[in-house]
Amino acid sequence: MEFLLRKKQRTKTNGHMNLEEFCLRFQAFLEEKPSVSQVFEVGGELLGHLVSNPGWCQEFLKKLILDSDFLNRQPASVFPNEITLHRSPDRSLSVLAYIWEPHHPSPVHDHGSWGVVGCLTNQVLERKYRRLDDGHVEGYAEMEEISSPVIEPGGISHVLPLNKGIHQMGAASDQLAITVGVYGRSIRKGYTQFFDPSKKTVIRAYSPKLFKQVLAIRALGSIAEPWAEDILEAEVPASIPDYLKNEYRSSLSKFRGGKPKE
Repeated sequence: MEFLLRKKQRTKTNGHMNLEEFCLRFQAFLEEKPSVSQVFEVGGELLGHLVSNPGWCQEFLKKLILDSDFLNRQPASVFPNEITLHRSPDRSLSVLAYIWEPHHPSPVHDHGSWGVVGCLTNQVLERKYRRLDDGHVEGYAEMEEISSPVIEPGGISHVLPLNKGIHQMGAASDQLAITVGVYGRSIRKGYTQFFDPSKKTVIRAYSPKLFKQVLAIRALGSIAEPWAEDILEAEVPASIPDYLKNEYRSSLSKFRGGKPKE
């Protein structure tokens, strides 16, 4: 691979890579259409260089406090501690930072794409899970924890899409931690799955804006009035994604045994 043969260049500032250089190099690497294993190897090495020195993070932390435009441009996410640092126009590359307060780990969740995760400050604990059921029962998921590594600053982990990449992240101690995640093009858009291993449940987690729409669809399904069914029947756009179609179908199933009007 040509990328592997290129001489690794550094920015002039203290010999460390900054975020802009990292994004340019990672995007160029992806344009060579590497395999997922190559992404984890080469992309992990690139991310390791970025997170080996946390000095560059001062820029986005300062913007979060002082730059209202930067704050307002942040996309809504199912994770309130997520900060978007870079997103390519074609969505083939996203770079996201996560700030982990002690004792507030993420829900156990999956991903819609491959991901490479690096620890920027302090330590993070990652719990990886394997799904044991076949996913055919709505809302049910049986899980087992398969590993729980503590990732040191500069350390790297990775995730695969969907059921192959279920994990939980959080600060490993009483110190706040920061991670940086690099993600590829999503093969499942619109939602993330949140799991509760102790209760053996799984739910779809939507972004805050989309969740309002989902809640409205679900609310109509809970109202035993003809007008609620009329809205659900009339308002299903043909072009909506499958996950929203499923929400409509679920709410319509509360009327007439799930059969739409003729």
